[in-house]
Amino acid sequence: MLLYQQIKQYITALIGNKERDVKLPSERQLLEKFHSSRITVREALFRLETEGLIYRQNRKGWFVSPARLRWNPIKKANYYQLAEEQGFIPQTRLLHIQDTVAPKVVCRAFEQDATDVCWEVFRVRSLDGRPVMLEEIFCQKQAFPNLYQKALEGSITALFSQEYNITISSEQSSITVTALPDDKAELLSLNAGAPCLKIIRQRFCQQNKLIDYNIEYWVHGAIEIEVKSH
Repeated sequence: MLLYQQIKQYITALIGNKERDVKLPSERQLLEKFHSSRITVREALFRLETEGLIYRQNRKGWFVSPARLRWNPIKKANYYQLAEEQGFIPQTRLLHIQDTVAPKVVCRAFEQDATDVCWEVFRVRSLDGRPVMLEEIFCQKQAFPNLYQKALEGSITALFSQEYNITISSEQSSITVTALPDDKAELLSLNAGAPCLKIIRQRFCQQNKLIDYNIEYWVHGAIEIEVKSH
């Protein structure tokens, strides 16, 4: 058995005896225990991270992964409902709202001119106090006057319905695995380039008109996609 495999086996045994979110031995402690190099220790840690068993917080160390949020993209449910049904305490923090010229891909989705201004709502979402997702929401400014004055830390779906009489009736999602952009990593307490799940969601009203265009960056290992068909 290679040394990194021995270290991985040791950490796996530790995980079995610890509660979720408990901090694991530091890289230095593992290095000294196994008389190993930092590269070998990190190889073991990165493999466990890839398996979703542990996660790293920037400048804080490695921790045992909590349960993942299970998401069925076919089922219609908002973030708070989904999290609470699975025993999590969800939170949302508004980072900013601004009117801006949207990226070209968003303008094409809305079939609008590239110089037209949209609202951009930027939020970080947490489970049990741990930041797990960054969310950029783009919507047409003329459809949502005075949006900046509304309560944007709750359900956007409910807000659209209650304040603007717009009901989300369908959505389409695109899911890819990618690296976390540098400007977003720190907001999730991760290193730049950390693996993440990128979900692009386009949501439509009953008239099949695009209402909002969402870009989500999920912490690797924080979400599990579950699809059931009949």
